[in-house]
Amino acid sequence: MWNSAKSSMKLFSLIFQTNKVLFVISALLHILQGLIPFFSLVVMQNMLNGISYALMDGADLVRIPFILFVIVYAVKLIINSGQTYVEGNLEASLAKSLNIMIGKKSTQLGLADFENSSINDQLKRATQEAAFRPYQLYSQLAGIISGLITVISSSTWLFLWKWWTVPIILIVSLTSLYSLFKLNKQQFDIYMKRTPLYRQSWYLTHLLTNDRAVKEVKVFQLSTHLLNRYSELLESFYKVDKKMLGKLTKYTFIYNLFELAVMLWLVWFVIQETLLSTLMIGSLYGYIQAIVLTQSQIQSIMRSLLQFSQNHLYMEQLFLFFELPTSDPVSRSSLQNKQRDFSLERLELKNVSFQYTGNDKIALKNISLSLQRGQTIAIVGKNGSGKTTLMKVLMQLYDNYEGEIIINGKNITDYDLNMYQKKIGTVFQDFVHYEMSARNNIGFGSLDQLDQDEMILNAAKYASIDDVIHSLPQGLDTQLGKWFEEGQQLSGGQWQRLAIARAFMRNADLYILDEPSAFLDPVAERDLLELFLDLMKDKIGVFITHRLSSARLAHQIIVMENGEIIEQGTHEKLLNDNGTYAEMYRIQAKTFQENNIEEVYQH
Repeated sequence: MWNSAKSSMKLFSLIFQTNKVLFVISALLHILQGLIPFFSLVVMQNMLNGISYALMDGADLVRIPFILFVIVYAVKLIINSGQTYVEGNLEASLAKSLNIMIGKKSTQLGLADFENSSINDQLKRATQEAAFRPYQLYSQLAGIISGLITVISSSTWLFLWKWWTVPIILIVSLTSLYSLFKLNKQQFDIYMKRTPLYRQSWYLTHLLTNDRAVKEVKVFQLSTHLLNRYSELLESFYKVDKKMLGKLTKYTFIYNLFELAVMLWLVWFVIQETLLSTLMIGSLYGYIQAIVLTQSQIQSIMRSLLQFSQNHLYMEQLFLFFELPTSDPVSRSSLQNKQRDFSLERLELKNVSFQYTGNDKIALKNISLSLQRGQTIAIVGKNGSGKTTLMKVLMQLYDNYEGEIIINGKNITDYDLNMYQKKIGTVFQDFVHYEMSARNNIGFGSLDQLDQDEMILNAAKYASIDDVIHSLPQGLDTQLGKWFEEGQQLSGGQWQRLAIARAFMRNADLYILDEPSAFLDPVAERDLLELFLDLMKDKIGVFITHRLSSARLAHQIIVMENGEIIEQGTHEKLLNDNGTYAEMYRIQAKTFQENNIEEVYQH
């Protein structure tokens, strides 16, 4: 109960901060809404009694109650209309604020958090529930308060007549509350256990409906298999829900039957009192209505309490998500007084080790490496050797590593990491296809220059994608991809060139390219790397590649295996050492010769 109260206070505070004026108006309207049923009852009772007196002795006691009756219903109409407007605006404001808060919180999470399944579940629940659940909770709380006002006023009316009617109604209404709360808790527990399965069902839907996946799904004839798995998940949800619904229906029916019997007995008692001439017809109406109103409002409050108990559990999850610690290294660094004005002249890694959370295998082990301006380094090795992980640590996407990263002779922790990352241009192996304009796809590399066509086109030229952009219907402002209307789809190589242009758009000190030529042919790859080396004359350049014919162009080559650097040196030195690199190079060179393409790499 205490947790419910805390969640409620947090929610009220959040809504109040969202829109103070609408919140106050909404609260006042709910209070008035709680009083209206009682006023209607009293006015109607007096009007009916006035009619009875008029029929007996001609006294005019109807006019004033009738005028009050008109006023009450006019006020009710105004309240209902005003509530529709106020509640609609308040709901939209709250949904907007919450979604922005979720987005902001997501930026404060580190890459490791996004790779954590439990935090992923929290994020999924937060994004799913934010649009409707918080406002549902507020509506239920407001409804409970409004209902309590109605119950207090109508039960007071009954208490002043026959005090014992009120405890009977309350006891009958409250008997089922505990059991219903237990059923609600069971429903919530089911939902919590299902969250990973919900993500699976979403992913299966994504595979069946996403344009990037649909090609393989069709060619490998996966549609039926994926659809069957999706159907099995939905069927498992249905079976559990059906069983729970059966329990709830059975219990609710028994309770409602008992409650109806008690209410009918009380109504019969009022009728008997009237037949004994102790009550007038208006009072008959008033007390019957008070009994029905009190009981129905208690039922309504109970339903709202049950929904509230369920929704508050969801809200607790949302607030727990908001309370996750800021784990993004850059976000944490921006909150501290760090050095902001610097350039990257020299980067050193000293005995850097790293292990993924929940994984026993060490991803990086005692990595020592030196990078300096004007130098380009190639990193090679088998899949899973730690190449990409090393780059992520270098970019400070992970900071839970052992060892030191030194910038210009000082530990990286002395620098503002936001400024550090601004000095990095990168192309990830799994680069993003932004389903937006060509301008955004390149300009995102430097948001401050998003409206500078000349700079964007210059970056496109470096990546040899400028001809494609000039051929697009609206040039830089052409929508790319197929998710939205009038989108122009590009080839894999063209999307990769856009990612490369995005990296070149940033005036960085350090450029990191992870498999930048995966979608390029050998000639295009050679041209790209020659351009990259030319651009890196006064920068620090790092590229990861599996093509050793590309690696030979670098000043230094790093060979990785099982998270360690096993060889390091120039192309010629590594060939003379006759180790892993030399063996890998001979195998690839043989393949090139067999396919008659070795001339592409002669320099």
